[in-house]
Amino acid sequence: MSAHIGPDVTGPDRIGPGNAGPEGAGLIGRDRERERVAALLAALPRDGGQVLHLSGAPGTGRTAVLRHAAARAAEQGVRVLSTAWAPAERAWPLAALNHLLRPALPQATGVPDRERAVLDTAFGGGPATPAPAELAAAVLRLLDTLPGPVLLCVDDLDRLDPASRDTLRAVAGLCGGTRVGLIVTERTVSGAPPCPHPQTVTLGRLPDPQARALVARAGRVTGYAEEQLVLAVARGNPLALTELSLGDGPLGDTACFGMLPATPRLAEAYAEDRQALSAPARTVLLTAALSASPVTRDILAASALLLDSADAARDGLAEVVARGLVVESPGPTDADENAGAMEAVGTLRTGEVEAVGTLHTGVADTGTAGAVDAEVAADHLRFPDPLVRPAVLGLESTARRMTAHAALGQSIGSPAHAAWHAARCAVGPDEELARRLESLAAGPRPGGAVLVALAALEGAARLSPDPERGAARLLRAAELAGERGLADQALRYVRQIDPTGLGTLGRALLLRVYDLLPGSGTGGRERIAELCEAAREVAAQDPALARKLLLAAARRGRWQQCGPDERHLLLRTAGELRAGPRDAWYLTVTALTDPLRVPGPADPRPAPGVSGADHRSLLSQAATLTLDFERAAPLLEETEAALRAEGRYRQLPLILVPRAMCRIWLGGEWHTARALAEEARTIADRTGQPDWAARATGMLGILEALRGEHDRSLEYAAEVEESSLRLGQNRQLSLAVLARALTASGTGRYAEAYDRLRSLFTDPATPYAFEQFWGLAFLAEAAPPAGEQADARTVVDHVASLTGEGCAPLLRRILAYADAVLAPEGEAEARYRRALRPGIEVWPLLHGMTAFGYGAWLRRRRRVTDSRTPLATAESVFRTLGASSRAAQTASELRATGWAAEGDSAGTPAGDASGSDLTRVLSPQQLTIARLAARGLTNRAIGEQLRLSPRTVASHLYQIFPKLGVSSRAQLAALMGTG
Repeated sequence: MSAHIGPDVTGPDRIGPGNAGPEGAGLIGRDRERERVAALLAALPRDGGQVLHLSGAPGTGRTAVLRHAAARAAEQGVRVLSTAWAPAERAWPLAALNHLLRPALPQATGVPDRERAVLDTAFGGGPATPAPAELAAAVLRLLDTLPGPVLLCVDDLDRLDPASRDTLRAVAGLCGGTRVGLIVTERTVSGAPPCPHPQTVTLGRLPDPQARALVARAGRVTGYAEEQLVLAVARGNPLALTELSLGDGPLGDTACFGMLPATPRLAEAYAEDRQALSAPARTVLLTAALSASPVTRDILAASALLLDSADAARDGLAEVVARGLVVESPGPTDADENAGAMEAVGTLRTGEVEAVGTLHTGVADTGTAGAVDAEVAADHLRFPDPLVRPAVLGLESTARRMTAHAALGQSIGSPAHAAWHAARCAVGPDEELARRLESLAAGPRPGGAVLVALAALEGAARLSPDPERGAARLLRAAELAGERGLADQALRYVRQIDPTGLGTLGRALLLRVYDLLPGSGTGGRERIAELCEAAREVAAQDPALARKLLLAAARRGRWQQCGPDERHLLLRTAGELRAGPRDAWYLTVTALTDPLRVPGPADPRPAPGVSGADHRSLLSQAATLTLDFERAAPLLEETEAALRAEGRYRQLPLILVPRAMCRIWLGGEWHTARALAEEARTIADRTGQPDWAARATGMLGILEALRGEHDRSLEYAAEVEESSLRLGQNRQLSLAVLARALTASGTGRYAEAYDRLRSLFTDPATPYAFEQFWGLAFLAEAAPPAGEQADARTVVDHVASLTGEGCAPLLRRILAYADAVLAPEGEAEARYRRALRPGIEVWPLLHGMTAFGYGAWLRRRRRVTDSRTPLATAESVFRTLGASSRAAQTASELRATGWAAEGDSAGTPAGDASGSDLTRVLSPQQLTIARLAARGLTNRAIGEQLRLSPRTVASHLYQIFPKLGVSSRAQLAALMGTG
């Protein structure tokens, strides 16, 4: 058994500066512990020796902190002596202390005679072991002969041989005032005597960010979903975080209680707990760890079969409880974390009694409802430390576990739970047992409970006499794994299937599974027809599968911008399969295919067999695609919470990207939208969904452009373009178009921005979606400075003709804004006022754009005083959002109204090199033009931004240069501090 149970994976058994490794290599987080170590080392040469006592449960990283301390001490020139527990030495008195002092013992000749005699007696084969206090004093005198301060590092103090342990405790009480510091680690054990006068630190769980970093460094997990499983099971334990993974083989015994299998290293961390038990207690512990049922009566009955004695089973249980390895409680509790996963999926409803029938193992008939009632009333066992369960199973032989399975299969009262154990022992096909085992996959599957369902389906497939039925069970397991983002598990199941032996349902299910695997977004449009055909073929036999297939086809059609034939096929198939005109699933397929065909807001009805979370997901998708963000936002939040709770991580990007979209328009600040898009991108990358990673990247590009981070926005746009080319998904290019257009308009290049945005509307036969609706607002904004009002008016009129009275409120507001910006001179003010009517505040970005447009329009009509209020409103909105370039442009407009001369906060920023002196020389408009010219903008770009002709800009610069005493733009830039 390794004595080192911290997160260090490859460290040697002994602690010392030579193996401590570089800074941070063996230690993640633990800031408090680092500070304590640093304080002890800083005080050692100045204030004398101190004691630091590190305690914690197995695997909490005590050894890693000790290695960190040894490395830091060595860097500071402190001599480090170390020792640790070794199983073979525990029977030898003072073995650990001898190892600790071995480098120093040659200096014993310089120790006074009395102390040298004590050392000789202890380590020279004397007739008796010295008293701990006497030996401790001699040890300190020995260490005092060494040059400089000394740090003693003692790992697993509680496991050392008793003589060494007692002496080191005595050393801890005497090292104050010496040049000897002591750091000891030991397991947290109730009732153990503490070291005298130590600073005690108890190591607990790692916080989530540090736990993720440790999992990533260990490199055992292959994807986001598996990482989430490890984080949930390990619960911040560093050793578990580095050791746990799904692996690449069949799920084992631990799956029945929602846990991952223990590696030998993790199991060895708990080996001493098991070894200290009597033989009957070990049997009871094995039975409890293996049991799918937490009921005490079931575990005792199985243990009695194994021990041939009910009394021995009860005595063994009492011993295990006394050791604190298990706790007995009356009935299930919220704290029953170990049985919770199994209970969640394995307890059958009363209506399923007939499907279960009698036990294959020959247990007397027991109605499921009665078994469930009995379980609720009975006492339960739980493991305070859930990691003990997989560790115990990892320490037991296969033969012992199979024997325990057989006993549990005969003893457990719940038919579903008993079926699990019977199946683990079965050696041949058995459809009845396979059917009972398959029932464990029914019901909710939160967290680790998905492992129960996967293992049950995997076992049922193995027991199936009919190959096609076995393949169907494996495909169900693959579908479940794929939905959870466990791609490697899904692929492992698929590889076991012979496609040539599948029937209609099996082939359709295989299509569904392929759609969930990494890289499924690629491929031609022919897959759309294939998915539609499969959906029609299985609609009568499996309506839920048919809906999933058609939804996949509609998503593929949307992002590949399918042609009219494919759209017609999708809408016709959806119409054939829908449960009614307000079927939420039907509305979502319609929104994916042609958003403007979706009828106005109503109360859609869930499709038969669709869960609450899936129904909300469908509604939120339909609302997002039709720009009904007010309706979508709360649905998306609820759906995200449900998906996280159920462990359906693969679907999170489909929710997080729309959430980011909603926050761009509805949010008062954009940092939330950015965080959502970044998380969506990370999860999509790690769940093998490059298409959704590209969409999240597109959202980031749009956000950065709006925030004025133009270089970063262009980088994101290039990533989206490359991904779209690779995936063959043209729709995603529109996100790059929006990002590039907003970057162009944000830097005053309105003609370029207009041309890019106009490309979104070149094909009137292609159904418009949110990209065009977003683009419409920015197209109208860019049209006047680009001189394209007439062309923009035709686009706006066309979009307006396609929308009905039931269109989303945001789309109506965008149309009102575009109508105002492009209005004839005599009608503009009335249309601006209509666009700014109460309610516009719900969409801050559109509110700011409309207020800015109105204020700029007023100022150009020399209504300077009237223009200040809408411009100030726009500037405040943009700054709150974080739209820096828009806020700066609005501030320039405000300065042009003379606002700065009146001392408004939106005026010249503090610390601007061109501040008060320049405002005395230049008019507000001249100052704005000078600043833009100093930034390097051409006359045309300045004119586009300020709605002036290039000739007017040149005229202003002709007057500005002599006023400032400059003759070139370079001199102007140097004067204004921008060169």
